[in-house]
Amino acid sequence: MKNEERMVELLAEMVKKSDISNGQQKEMISEMKTMRKEISEMHKDIRKNNLMLAEHSRAIITLAENVDSFAAFDDRITSLEKKVFKK
Repeated sequence: MKNEERMVELLAEMVKKSDISNGQQKEMISEMKTMRKEISEMHKDIRKNNLMLAEHSRAIITLAENVDSFAAFDDRITSLEKKVFKK
């Protein structure tokens, strides 16, 4: 009888622990779903940031080209002033 009672106790413990384990699994699955959503949002943000970075890079290159043009104009004006005013 004692062995049978002990077996019933052990089985009851196993069922309780199995329930706890199932609950923990459900929590982990829920957390993983949330993490996947967050990661997906991060990917979208990264794509947006990459597009903005590309636009800014193009703008910087255009600005650098304009600065070079203005520098060339300044050089031409300076040389013309030297010729005209003979400085």
